[in-house]
Amino acid sequence: MQKVTDNLLGLGVALAMAISATTTTMVVGSAASPVSAAEAAWTLPTVPPKCTTTQVTSGNVAGCVITIGSSLPEARGWPEPPFPEATPGTVIAWVDLAKGSSGPVVVQVQEALNAAGATLEADGQFGALTEAAVKEFQTRNGLATTGIVDQTLAGLLGVQNTTFDFPPPGWTWLGWGYNGSAALATWETQMAANTKAIGSVKVGGLRTMPDALPLFEGFLAEIQARGYSIVGGAGAYVFRCTASSRKDCNGLGRNSLSNHAYGLATDINTTQNPMKTYYGTNGNTACQTPMQTDMPQWVVQTAEKWGLYWGGYGWSSGCSSPSQVKTSASRDPMHFEFNGTPEQAQAILRFNLDSDCFQVANASGLITNKCLQANEVPQAGTRVVVDTDAPAGATAALVNITIVDATTSAYVTAEGCGAMSGSRQWSNGNTRPGRNTAASAIVPIDSEGRFCIYQSGSLHTIVDVQGFYAPASAAPNGNLLTLATPQRTVDTRVTSYCLPDGSCGSPGPVPAGTEIVSTATAPVTVTAAVANITVVSPTSPGYVTADSCAGLTPGTQTRSNVNFAAGDVVANLAVVPAITTAQGAQFCTYSPAKLHEVIDVQGFFNPAAQGGLGFNLQTPSRLVDTRQCWTDPVTGAQRCGSINSARSVIRVKAPAGASAVMVNLTTVDAKSSGYATAGACSTIATTSLATSNVNAVVGAAVANTALVQVDPDGMFCVYLSSSMHAIVDLLGTYSPSGNLRFVAVTPVRVLDTRPQP
Repeated sequence: MQKVTDNLLGLGVALAMAISATTTTMVVGSAASPVSAAEAAWTLPTVPPKCTTTQVTSGNVAGCVITIGSSLPEARGWPEPPFPEATPGTVIAWVDLAKGSSGPVVVQVQEALNAAGATLEADGQFGALTEAAVKEFQTRNGLATTGIVDQTLAGLLGVQNTTFDFPPPGWTWLGWGYNGSAALATWETQMAANTKAIGSVKVGGLRTMPDALPLFEGFLAEIQARGYSIVGGAGAYVFRCTASSRKDCNGLGRNSLSNHAYGLATDINTTQNPMKTYYGTNGNTACQTPMQTDMPQWVVQTAEKWGLYWGGYGWSSGCSSPSQVKTSASRDPMHFEFNGTPEQAQAILRFNLDSDCFQVANASGLITNKCLQANEVPQAGTRVVVDTDAPAGATAALVNITIVDATTSAYVTAEGCGAMSGSRQWSNGNTRPGRNTAASAIVPIDSEGRFCIYQSGSLHTIVDVQGFYAPASAAPNGNLLTLATPQRTVDTRVTSYCLPDGSCGSPGPVPAGTEIVSTATAPVTVTAAVANITVVSPTSPGYVTADSCAGLTPGTQTRSNVNFAAGDVVANLAVVPAITTAQGAQFCTYSPAKLHEVIDVQGFFNPAAQGGLGFNLQTPSRLVDTRQCWTDPVTGAQRCGSINSARSVIRVKAPAGASAVMVNLTTVDAKSSGYATAGACSTIATTSLATSNVNAVVGAAVANTALVQVDPDGMFCVYLSSSMHAIVDLLGTYSPSGNLRFVAVTPVRVLDTRPQP
């Protein structure tokens, strides 16, 4: 289940300010300000209609209620908590059980009846439903239909009367809840708390299930901004059973757990709004007896806007209106709870904020939701969760990560979503203010197809999935890699370019909105091509999208491979769906901007039957950083911090057995414009090369992923055309024994943290 700590980034404060700017506040019931009808306590409420599925799915739940279902929260997608089950002790003489009995033995009877086909709540209370189930069991087994559980019936059910030790080991009753008990250590790590004050509610004073937290935050912020005062904080997570039963759960079943124990409820102003049972007076129904509360109707309606049910309507079916006939009514006006699913909570949040939401993970690995307010940008330290919608068995994803709207120079790191903190030791993309930067990456994914992006600065991220890696057992039709001598298939600066219809133009910039073809010589039947795509001197900001020629239609695209500003020289590696034609392996590119384009094809993916290299996913590691100390693996000479001179070559040792490596290559502190090219050392010379991987920019860190062949001696090299530092981060290797195959997909956008239209 997907789980929101830094979810609203101060929603309580921001929302309170927004509302208070247009609303005159007043203290309810103050002597100086007579209470208006709108501010009068709502002592005789009428319950709104139940929310329809359409309303809850849309998130627009103002004016309706999400009522309490008969199922436990875990049946609605929330985590299942532990429960303090009484520990059986000594077997003692049987005592008959009948209507009105209660305790742990009743729980055992109810559970045994359920195993025999009944549908009881195992709450330890022997009521009419339990009696009916007992009679049905007696009839079915040829016993006298008494409704009493005697020793004979208990034997048939497999139940004995025993003493019980309570609470069980690991559970410590504090007089009001079990919070902090050893048995709850894992459970309580799933709770989230407000990271900013919400009016009078202090930081950390509201602790709930993460997906529900923003609903409670929004409610508490809004009512305080409009003038309702909260005194004494907001009691939320308390592990206990319901207030109408034994709060310590002794003798009860988990059906008696309070929504507070699930982190799905909060109580406010408990003194002014006590839980009480009301009775009818002078022959009137109990629903006509005014309840004790200080809450006006608008407070309750605000709660309903945020999807929360008000305990003031009552429990045990409550009072639908003052005219409903009941001899007694239990009302709990301090109490607000959420009875929907996590997905419904997210829908309500999106609707109320008029915002798109995404998931984030904190340093402890807790996955939660984040909904941005207008003009808000995810801040430094954010870990955005990316759901790749991976096929079963996939263990890694090939993605294109685009960084936009950066306010400072920054980097992003693709990583797992488990516990992780501090600055990262590798990166998958670097950016600077005023630039949209794209970088490809191969990243491990969890069993649900997710990974995380850590960002070192304030920025938005976009992720387009290009394919997946999976073991042969999960991807029998997957593809292997065939390396090729890098081929420059397109360079519009010096050669003509061709269109999908076969016509070719003269050298020169490709007109805006034009689709062009890349054709490479391939020794195998191709399913995808590995290509470095470089944009040179575009006349306007824009992007390049690469895809199979059949799958690429000119016009506004929903994914991209390279992003650029006017005048840039920028490159990115892409794995592009391609086909084998009579002319060679072909794919197409499209850009809405006028530009020069350079395409270097470095290899191909092909069906495994034709042979090739499998992928080995590596824990990302930094092989070389010339800003620090590093050692030449051949000469043994060490250099520390010295900038590399123009036309220098850096030798790097690859992991044993690698035929090729996938690395992230970063250029830093370039003294002049230039480029970096990675390849087998046998093909690298200290002269200008025909292909490149990274185009260096003076004063900026520029990164790109590179597929690099490895020489038989296990070395590869990086050539630098101008003076600069270089960083090489290992992402994975290709080898004949590689256990992962590639599954190409039509590129699809799975994340965009920018506000959506």
